[in-house]
Amino acid sequence: MLKNYFKIAIRNLFKHKLHTGINLIGLSLGLGVGILIFFFVQFELSFDSFHEDQDRIFRVKTHERIDGEMRETYASPVILAAAFRDEFPQIEAISGVTGADVQAILPDQSSQNQRLRLVDADFLKILNFPLLKGDISNQLQDKFSVVITEEVGEKYFGNENPIGKSIQLKMGEDFVDYQVTGVLQNPPANSSIPFEILMPIANMDFFADEESLASWYNVWGFNLVKLQSSEQVESIHQSMEAFMKKSLGEEYEEGGLYFSLSPISEMHFSQGAGNGGIETTQASLLWILAGIAFLVLLIACINFTTMAIGRATSRAKEVGVRKTMGASFAQLIGQFLTEAFLTTLMASIIGLVLAELLLPTFNDLFQKELDIVYGPVQFSILLGLILIITGLAGAYPAFFLSGLRPIKVLKGNLSIHFGKQGLRKGLVTFQFFISFLLIAATLIMVNQMNAIRNYDLGFAQDQILIVDMPDYPSKSFLTSLKESYRTAETFRQTLAARAEVASTAISVATYGDDAYWQVGYPKEDGTLFSFKVNFVAGDYLKTLGMELVEGRDLNPTIGADSSSFLINEAFAQAFDWDDPTGEMIPGTRFDPHQIVGVVKDFHHASLYQPIEPVLIAKSPEAVFSGISNLMINSTTNPKLLVQSAVGDLNQIKGVIEEEWNKMYAGLPLNITFMDETVQEQYQADERLGKMVFIASCIAILIASMGLLAMVALSIAGRTKEIGIRKVLGASGWSISWMFGKEYLVITALGLLVALPFSLYLMQGWVSQFAIKAWPSWLSFGLLSLGGIAFTLLIVYVQSLKASLSNPVNTLKDE
Repeated sequence: MLKNYFKIAIRNLFKHKLHTGINLIGLSLGLGVGILIFFFVQFELSFDSFHEDQDRIFRVKTHERIDGEMRETYASPVILAAAFRDEFPQIEAISGVTGADVQAILPDQSSQNQRLRLVDADFLKILNFPLLKGDISNQLQDKFSVVITEEVGEKYFGNENPIGKSIQLKMGEDFVDYQVTGVLQNPPANSSIPFEILMPIANMDFFADEESLASWYNVWGFNLVKLQSSEQVESIHQSMEAFMKKSLGEEYEEGGLYFSLSPISEMHFSQGAGNGGIETTQASLLWILAGIAFLVLLIACINFTTMAIGRATSRAKEVGVRKTMGASFAQLIGQFLTEAFLTTLMASIIGLVLAELLLPTFNDLFQKELDIVYGPVQFSILLGLILIITGLAGAYPAFFLSGLRPIKVLKGNLSIHFGKQGLRKGLVTFQFFISFLLIAATLIMVNQMNAIRNYDLGFAQDQILIVDMPDYPSKSFLTSLKESYRTAETFRQTLAARAEVASTAISVATYGDDAYWQVGYPKEDGTLFSFKVNFVAGDYLKTLGMELVEGRDLNPTIGADSSSFLINEAFAQAFDWDDPTGEMIPGTRFDPHQIVGVVKDFHHASLYQPIEPVLIAKSPEAVFSGISNLMINSTTNPKLLVQSAVGDLNQIKGVIEEEWNKMYAGLPLNITFMDETVQEQYQADERLGKMVFIASCIAILIASMGLLAMVALSIAGRTKEIGIRKVLGASGWSISWMFGKEYLVITALGLLVALPFSLYLMQGWVSQFAIKAWPSWLSFGLLSLGGIAFTLLIVYVQSLKASLSNPVNTLKDE
């Protein structure tokens, strides 16, 4: 029986080549996109799932009240690990995780920047990174030991056994030898915590002084906790208030600062501050992509269903004959579902080929390294898609046709008006709704991103290069900053003397790099005022083209204006200053200082965030004397900003490389462009916009093929009517309009529902930006006219051919 199903199904598929071809193309395109997206979503959802006892592993989240508002960050103090270990017996293991960049010497005596993770010995007890070489019991015990990955071992030591060998890392002023005690398997692609070298967290004394490391208000990296039981989370949360009272003493303020535990399963999808360089993805992106894949597949399924309904009349006689010959209802359903299954199976094979072909483009678009792996999970996804699509596309035609009564079919009295018209029109309307919804979403996204791209950020972007200067690690922030700036200033002056350079400046932070320091101090009324700080040198405002609205600029001379500040307008508004020049920050905590100028508000961060109060200073001492809170999300090494005086940026890069090799020979040079840095902030949404555009194009292609086929089937069923109308004097245009008005109503309904629904759906996406821009009604009007014109063109091309045919040929059988 099953063999006959397949034989008859194959015969029918080859007999109706156009019908089969359109279904195959539509389903193949839909499955190609769907397979790629669903495999990608599955990969993203698998992050960190390889850790054993995942339900018992958590990341500490910090909650702090600043300016009367509770703020959350995943960064936490270094002191927390030891305090939690002593206070909460429910904790089986705990480890801080802090990132740092240092200079490393390779065996060939060349140097490179090396990313480190400073962790506690419990790190390898919490997370499952297999140790390939070494004894697990003595890893990360000795301060001057390191654990490396296979990749680092090959890079530093080739094929030799790394155990017992040394790696030279610059810690503070000197290079220090660290002995390799273990080699770990390279972290898998679905690990949220990438690393190359693990180092004991005791080495934090190279990066900060004892006071900073012991402060509850200075956060570094994050902390991971493994509990004895997952049910113990609530008991720790309930004990948190007593713990904070004990830890903060006189500084305790109810609800002012506390910690909670966030499951590691949520780490990959966390978008809060203080993520510490982990691999993250927006959960909303996954659901949007999955929704796009579902809609494209749904359009392809609708094509399948509407075309099957359109061919109902020709298949009805087949059903009547087969029922008369004894075929049962179940057998007929099995036959039609087999045809749907074979079509879907062939489309799946073609879709897999398309997915493989589209994979490089997809990886480039989303900056991923996804490989299509055909494991049990992927096979289950593929099989599920085939079965679901077979059901969606083939169920209604199978049950509808199998249920026809043979007497009415064979007598010619069959009425399938609803099947041929009502449902078919409804499905086509829904198909147009999805297509126009995706097109409208693309229009909204393109309009928003164009507004972002053309928005005045308050500083210049063109002809400005950013050079990462060497860091100077020190246990003292002040020493680190001073020494880094001292060497950077020498290099800045060297470049400033070149004719190819218009102006130069040094800055800790640049736009969107999350390097502005978040600081806070208690105001006279007891509230904590929070603001951003940037330390600069040279011609900062001139280089970036910033506008000074009041007062004067900082003096670029070394040593001058060491106690002077620049602030932005938002900072002045926070204190209701009409004339901020000459003012001092209220309170007695700060050393004597003076505000000498006000900079017009500029966006220090991406346009996802509103403008915040910003203070710009030359000397960190004047700021550090007054603050009580500090959060640093990035390293302290300064950046050199270079404004080119020549149009050829390659020429100015050559100048920088020439001077760099004279002063920093052997050190890696990293140069970026300011305009590219700005655009990188919106890459995720730019990529999403491109994906929606691609999906809308595929949806239009599938829908147009379906419309083309449906118009052809409709005309084929009304050829005699067309002939009679022509004999009675109807023109070709009137006959075309007879068909066109039917699909014009369908198109208009799809548009009327899709446009307002797209505005509703996209509100959440647009609301994430501080600057919002919606398309004009003219844009939506042009979109509507384009959709109507597109439909009429398809209908007109098909109907015109029928209207030009000789009526004698269609009526001679009557």
